[in-house]
Amino acid sequence: MGTEEKKIDNNNIDNHIFVTDDEGKKYRAEVLDIFKVEGYDDNDYIMYSFGESVDDSNERVYVSRVTQTDDSYNLVEISDEKEWDAVNKTIQANLESLGEDDG
Repeated sequence: MGTEEKKIDNNNIDNHIFVTDDEGKKYRAEVLDIFKVEGYDDNDYIMYSFGESVDDSNERVYVSRVTQTDDSYNLVEISDEKEWDAVNKTIQANLESLGEDDG
């Protein structure tokens, strides 16, 4: 599977972005967080959702690496397992610091 790359518009209105797929279709996504990951300090990561329900109380969430070209930003799929582990660890630490728990 190749690296997935999607363009985003930097028109962040009310914490939303517009993601353009390979076919040129735009989708509105809610930005949940933009963060750095230890060991990958040159990269920015974004957590976002298109509002897709997983069940009654949860939405599907996406995480991508953000790269910038001259006039746009791209969302790049995290395909390296070591990088994904570091990203996941950062997300879990952020949730814990916000007081999220299982109860």
